[in-house]
Amino acid sequence: MNKSVLTTRPEYEYTTRYISVWAERVVEFAKQKGFAVFDLAKQRATKQQVESMMEKHRPGLVFLNGHGNNSCVTGQDEEILVEAGLNEEILSDTITYALSCSSAQTLGQAAVEKGTRAYIGYSRDFALMFDDEKRTRPQDDKVADLFLTPSNQVMVSLLKGHTAQEAHESSVKYFKKNLRKLLTSTSTDKESATIPYLLWDMQSQVVVGDGLSKLEQN
Repeated sequence: MNKSVLTTRPEYEYTTRYISVWAERVVEFAKQKGFAVFDLAKQRATKQQVESMMEKHRPGLVFLNGHGNNSCVTGQDEEILVEAGLNEEILSDTITYALSCSSAQTLGQAAVEKGTRAYIGYSRDFALMFDDEKRTRPQDDKVADLFLTPSNQVMVSLLKGHTAQEAHESSVKYFKKNLRKLLTSTSTDKESATIPYLLWDMQSQVVVGDGLSKLEQN
């Protein structure tokens, strides 16, 4: 598999800004691990750019961030980037992780049928909470940290050479760690309010396709 990563990081309202800022940490980690990174941020997170970069570079790993539903993932200004029955074949021969609502339901299955090695995503909506007082500084938001550090652990684990199933399990363990911390230690009201939503996200994350797939580290 090509040792390269394609990421999409739309940023046009609070939710996508948060996801984009936190995904930047994954981008930097990938570069540290020696991966070529094709980072489609903000206005570059378009269908045309995704299809062009996928065809030209054939990355082994794809990291989709953005809104979506059971059949698609969107980019900047909610433009559909990948949709079941339209262009899911562009993900063939990749391991794909989609931090997006519900896309594992239909898009993940369709992509695997068209050659995607493994698709990690969410079978239901992905819940994300944040601290309103930190909206201008997403990177400092401890409430958002409870959601986005565990979810991004999927990518961190894949970049370390772990299998898709192991990456999923590593993320789940991180969610459980945060839940235990919230349940057994003193936490703010804002942090305690995240407990049911963290549990929801953890239980919604799934692997479609070959869980033994992993990236070459050569």
